[in-house]
Amino acid sequence: MSKRVKRLTAILLCCTCGQVTANDNATLVIHGGKSTLQDNIRAHLALNDIACDLSEAKLRGQLRGSDDKISEALRALGYYHGKWTLTKSRDKRLAQDTDKSGLSAVTKPLQRLKKNDEIECWQLELALQPGPVTKIATLNVAIEGPGKSDAVFLDYLQKLPTKAGNNLRHSDYEDIKKEISQRARNAGYFDGKFSQHNLDINTDTNTAAITITYQSGARYLFGDITFGPSLLNDSLLVRYLPFQSNTPFEADKLITLQNNLVSSNYFASVSVDQDNPDANSGKVATYISTTPKKEYETTAGIGASTDTGPRLSYGLSNRRVNADGDTYQISSQYSPVLSNIGYQYSQPGTKPLTDKTVWSTGVQQKDTDTSESTSYRAEVALISLIDSGWVQTLSLKFLRENFEIANVDNTSTLLMPGLAYARSKANDRRYPTQGWRITTAVRGALDGVVSSVSLAQFELDGKIIFPLLGGRVISRGGLGITALDDFSELPASLRFFAGGDNSVRGFAYESLGPEDSAGEVIGGKHRLTGSLEYDHRVWGDFALATFYDAGNAFDTSDFTFYSSVGIGLRWFSPIGPIRVDFGFPLKDGGFRFHLSMGPDL
Repeated sequence: MSKRVKRLTAILLCCTCGQVTANDNATLVIHGGKSTLQDNIRAHLALNDIACDLSEAKLRGQLRGSDDKISEALRALGYYHGKWTLTKSRDKRLAQDTDKSGLSAVTKPLQRLKKNDEIECWQLELALQPGPVTKIATLNVAIEGPGKSDAVFLDYLQKLPTKAGNNLRHSDYEDIKKEISQRARNAGYFDGKFSQHNLDINTDTNTAAITITYQSGARYLFGDITFGPSLLNDSLLVRYLPFQSNTPFEADKLITLQNNLVSSNYFASVSVDQDNPDANSGKVATYISTTPKKEYETTAGIGASTDTGPRLSYGLSNRRVNADGDTYQISSQYSPVLSNIGYQYSQPGTKPLTDKTVWSTGVQQKDTDTSESTSYRAEVALISLIDSGWVQTLSLKFLRENFEIANVDNTSTLLMPGLAYARSKANDRRYPTQGWRITTAVRGALDGVVSSVSLAQFELDGKIIFPLLGGRVISRGGLGITALDDFSELPASLRFFAGGDNSVRGFAYESLGPEDSAGEVIGGKHRLTGSLEYDHRVWGDFALATFYDAGNAFDTSDFTFYSSVGIGLRWFSPIGPIRVDFGFPLKDGGFRFHLSMGPDL
């Protein structure tokens, strides 16, 4: 290898190591003034990239205009009488890299220093006397014209970022103008303008007078609303509008409209365009264009729990049966304990994002240690979000169920009107540390009106999650009450049992409840269960848990209280929480393994 090649190789190797000048730069030390003022000066000077090996001539070039920049930084924060001296010197310091500071690795490849070796570098010192700060003597901000009494402006004027008596900050003055202009545009005051915007400084008294007057002009209205070509009727699409023609313009409602249409699940993309304001009509036209999603969608999944065993599921949905936006869904599930197939047809309501009518039918087979049943159902439900935030479900359900409990076969037919409410709130759907869920339902049947038995049934279930000691507490409780004359006619699906992954852990699925004379569990009219659990993350998406469960199903005259304690492991996987629990009954001894999946709320 020639000497030239060896030298070139050495140069290239050194080039890959980096240069000290990337990390060892000149320092700026400021004496005097508050930290906010010093930070503003540093931002204006922008001297962070001055290398230690920069020549003095080039340094003078870098510092050219620094006095103007310092003055600008001082005035921005209300200092109009500042005095300063900026000096430069060479100082020794410790190297911060493996290359020789101040020397190019290419030009000086053989002169390498280790970290913490001494180097020479530029040090800039700014001796600052900021002088007195300017105070705001008067602050007058006013809206004139039709927008004078509009809450859009009044709300902001009550919470201005500054007030008379405060230190002057030029940014506050600019922010006020910017905020008023933005609010005006968003609210449709497109002809608005500032008739006065003055910042007067009296350097003799170190005071400032701010005067801002905005002439709003007339507020524009929403004009024509036009939907582009679509597979859905306009009569459906207009129900997603958060505004109507000839109502005051609000830019935020255009965003809401776009979000509403995206959330409808009909469209792959949505574009909402605002036309230029028409000064003659005082209106703004809106044009909406959409791209549809595929009509059909299939889903498939696998899962497992100790309650139902391994589980397979498959679904087919049509998100656009017709131009009215009706949908249908076919769903199926198979497991050794619980299998079903169902059909659901939905029609959007007046508020299609929250209201709908659902027609459904299905068949379910259930085989537990305590009962076997085959049920056939048909149901119509009106689902709506009421003003209080609760989801209300008004339903009429037909149920025919063949069931066997304790070797006794029976068939029941019921026509049940029902009313249910549900509401939940969580700070994080994947791992909520604070939140709650409440569901309640009431249903009934009348003997002779299609039904083979008269009954009334009420259920209430709740769950609360809150943080504690770096982890979280999960508390849940459930109550069920049934009133009827002939318990033997109550189908297995409407009887109450306890035990299992989401009930009293440590006991098998639906293994707890009143027993017959032979000791067979036959279920109860009522149930009462509760749980208190604490989990704490120990590594990444894994957490350890400990819990106490209690409760049972029972009849009015007989209530046996069962309880258990246990430990568990939680994995907050990408597909949802997976729980592994070991439950230890407090009376019977032993333990039971539980595996379950699903959201916490």
